[in-house]
Amino acid sequence: MPASITKLLIATALFAASQLSLANLLINPTRVQIEPGDRSADVTLINTSEITNTYRLEWAEKRAKSEGGYEDLNETAAASFPTASQMLRFSPRQVTLKPGERQTIKLMVRRPQGLQDGEYRSHLLFKALPPNREENQQLDSAATAINIVLSFAIPVVVRQGNLQYQLGIDNAAIEYNPSQKTGAIEVDLSRSGIHSVTGNMTAYWTPAGGKEQAIAKLSDYNFWVETTKAKARLQWTGTDFALTDGKLRVVYEGSKQFRGQTLFDKTFSINRSMIKVIN
Repeated sequence: MPASITKLLIATALFAASQLSLANLLINPTRVQIEPGDRSADVTLINTSEITNTYRLEWAEKRAKSEGGYEDLNETAAASFPTASQMLRFSPRQVTLKPGERQTIKLMVRRPQGLQDGEYRSHLLFKALPPNREENQQLDSAATAINIVLSFAIPVVVRQGNLQYQLGIDNAAIEYNPSQKTGAIEVDLSRSGIHSVTGNMTAYWTPAGGKEQAIAKLSDYNFWVETTKAKARLQWTGTDFALTDGKLRVVYEGSKQFRGQTLFDKTFSINRSMIKVIN
């Protein structure tokens, strides 16, 4: 095996716990949280493609939506949102990575005097630039077009003050398609306090007279401060499931800075009639 490929496989394995693996770029971590005593943070990039790629870095201001995803904020909306970009600097501002090459982005924070307790967030955008045609002659026109439009963003959080948050899960519902043996778990969540959390959500099903087993998961779910109510959809994991009475337990376990914490663990009694059958 070529040495360059071996090095890339080793690097990929080291990043497995907290990475964002996209078409051409590996980003670690996927959420940067700068704690009250921190002055800097690092983000590492690895080019996982077979061509040289260039990315320009810039800030993007986004607000989380209760149903999931983000909406971009214009200048007026961003002015009233607790953004972090005004107290952050990063370098370099543009990177060119050969296949398998890595680059560390250094983030520096300078908190203004008298900064109020709370959470400040901006998104660091990695905008792909068109590839160098001379260096990447093997690309066809379709691959080039895809490369031009790719861009990735990760949240960068500056936290001030001691952690303050309360979480709850208000409802959980099961959807199931018997013919395809797939489904989903939809949960209604609530949050209060001045800080957000992140973690992995797992739904466990115990049929009447049976044993508990995991049936659906949602990884790296961020519950941001601007959303007090949210809906999350856990994806089916392919486990066998029967339409019967049972108990549904939903667990939200912290990841990254919240690793080792159980954010909530709640069990719901489910009658067969409550399961939404879809075709």
